[in-house]
Amino acid sequence: MIRRSFYTLGVFLSLVASTPALADPVGTYDVTGINPDDGGEYHGTVVVSRTGQTYAVTWTIAGTQSNGVGIGGKRGNTETAGVASVDDDMISIGYGNESGFGISQYDLQPDGSWKGHWAYADGEKVSTETWVRSGAARSLERPKAPASEAMKPMSSPAARP
Repeated sequence: MIRRSFYTLGVFLSLVASTPALADPVGTYDVTGINPDDGGEYHGTVVVSRTGQTYAVTWTIAGTQSNGVGIGGKRGNTETAGVASVDDDMISIGYGNESGFGISQYDLQPDGSWKGHWAYADGEKVSTETWVRSGAARSLERPKAPASEAMKPMSSPAARP
């Protein structure tokens, strides 16, 4: 009887430990990303809120604000995208600022962070960005390139998230 209880407890704990972090991208995050122009790292914040069937997303990086609208999605046997939901584990966003516009896609990670890719209009490269809930422990790998300012106008009028 005791062995069976320990076995059941062990199975339960292994399932809980392997369960991914709760979905729902709504929240405030610290952002770390890579500048596609020079490979430098940038930092800032992003706030995600649900606004009816969509997400409102606001980045603040190097003193510049970018605003976006997003739709949610769920991974699984078939990926689905659509109405924003508390169980979304991916989010796709169109965003812009005074310099232009762009697109981005983020996926929930097992540690609760969101990692994604983004590109701006007239850009020729795809870059990466990671969101970590504000106040959460960080486990980000730092790139070897020097830090740079993000969101500053580039050679072509384009936006960064």
